Amino acid sequence: MLASSKKALDALERGSFEEACTLFDQSIGAESDPNALFQAAVCYRAVGRSADALQVLRRLDQSGHTNAPARLVRAEIFTAMGLHHQALPLYRQLLEIDDNGMKYAVAQGLYQCGEIGAARRVAQQVAHDADPVRAAKATLLLGRCLAAQEQCSEAAALFDSIVAPPALHSAARYRAARLNLYEGRFEEAEQLLRAMMTSTESGHAVSETLLQTLIHSGQTESAAILVESLTTADSSMSWLRHATDFLTESGHADPLRHLTARWAQAPNADIFRELVGRLLVSGDGSGAQSLIEDYATQFSRDGDWRWAQMRWLLDKDQFEHVVELGLEKQQDIQACLCEAQFGLGRYSDALETAQWLCRFAPGDQFYLALLVTALRCLDDPRHRALVDPDAVLFCQSLDPGAEQKGGDPDFWQSVADEVGGRHTMQFAPPLQSVRGGIQTPGNLLRQTQRPALLQLKSVIDHAAQTFFKTGPISKLADAHPLQLFRPRTPLMHASWAIMGEAATYHRSHVHSKGWYSGTCYIDVPEAIDTSGDAGYLVLGEPPFKTRDLLPSLSKVRPQVGHMVLFPSYFWHGTRPFAGQGRRQVVAFDYGRENAFV
Repeated sequence: MLASSKKALDALERGSFEEACTLFDQSIGAESDPNALFQAAVCYRAVGRSADALQVLRRLDQSGHTNAPARLVRAEIFTAMGLHHQALPLYRQLLEIDDNGMKYAVAQGLYQCGEIGAARRVAQQVAHDADPVRAAKATLLLGRCLAAQEQCSEAAALFDSIVAPPALHSAARYRAARLNLYEGRFEEAEQLLRAMMTSTESGHAVSETLLQTLIHSGQTESAAILVESLTTADSSMSWLRHATDFLTESGHADPLRHLTARWAQAPNADIFRELVGRLLVSGDGSGAQSLIEDYATQFSRDGDWRWAQMRWLLDKDQFEHVVELGLEKQQDIQACLCEAQFGLGRYSDALETAQWLCRFAPGDQFYLALLVTALRCLDDPRHRALVDPDAVLFCQSLDPGAEQKGGDPDFWQSVADEVGGRHTMQFAPPLQSVRGGIQTPGNLLRQTQRPALLQLKSVIDHAAQTFFKTGPISKLADAHPLQLFRPRTPLMHASWAIMGEAATYHRSHVHSKGWYSGTCYIDVPEAIDTSGDAGYLVLGEPPFKTRDLLPSLSKVRPQVGHMVLFPSYFWHGTRPFAGQGRRQVVAFDYGRENAFV
């Protein structure tokens, strides 16, 4: 082992990761000792240098010194990067090792990759371990798996059963609070979280979940007080996002102030990307460009700078300059490059880029949408199977009386009143598609105990599950994305409501976390009629420029009580409308289990 590597290991023992990385940088090119290489990978990963960590792990693999801990680190890096298709084979290999410590680590990885059923089976085994701490950890993970599979009573019982050690008891209380929030038991969630906030159990996650609880339950004044009471310097990135969204939707004069303060106090790539994205969405191109220049001065023109500059150039339609910057094989950079290729009419290049992205992240709905768009622009016949309305689109008038004899003639008005009362925000979410309207916070149909909304969920779910089981999609080829990435049991894992008046519309978009998406019309103004497409749902029009106009695939006229289902990779948006009245819809996503708890 080289002298610099020995010093790096000493720094690691002291917890000085940055110092250790600096020392490893001096020796890593010439180092051959397997333990030094493994520790360097662990160190690089700890400071966010995932690419460097993977490069070192590849060297271990090539030299024949890869072991189980090295495979686990590689799998965990892939998981953190969202490359689940690369992590899962490694986790499956590691399951063959008869060691409950490794099995627990694998169960955590499987859970994070969305393989809830597999994670549950492994956690169930480890929950009987002789080591009480490991058994308690596995029990906690098992409870989270059960909650994701909608077995919430069983999950609650497991969380309550964990009383020691103190750290795991606190973790179980926190998960119980999130379970209460998930099920819409807001008072119970708030009570648990406030008790934790006044004890040594408090942390970023507790304050963030309390903020979500206050927002979801409509306590906007209390949420504002909480946002003001926490210092920016002590807040997590996730908390900053929630706080910024809340301030924007509440109409605060300076909603980005927490992000700009954090950038001034402790600039880093995560804050930079978040702030640039929000500046561009808000239309502040000059502010975004100033920040991009500031980043280059403080750091370098690295991959994060390149991505931000490309996003800014795309907003200016400077497609040639985007292409010049798009040489690096980095996921987000290639996505920007693809959009520029569409703008220049280089559809074959766009197809090649979209195919690379789909190989890099199989099942990603945005990348599938890029692929479909490229095939359509090239008039490639392969696109027809992906967007055939007769096979993949489902429109139906819902019958709320199907499960109750006689039904309720005022059902849709009751739903409209209930949904209308759930809107507590003043403006649209900044990073969502709606323009001019407002959106309910939280998971609308999962967090409700109101009879009308529970019945609406039941009616939607019955129609959707019937379509999934017996509709034309059940006969699609095995290689079709809707079959390849079909969940074992499609679940409605997200739902929300949008309300808007004249001029409200949705920018074309996809639902990145869904498999199938849908909308149900609750309240429709008389101005939305058959005389034109004002207010209509429009499918197939991309949100970015293509050199040649790409027409819509389908347009759907909103009608009260009608539901539309479409693949989540479909571009979809709405036309603005004029006139009196409000347009209310309940939207939802079907996909894999919701791992919120």
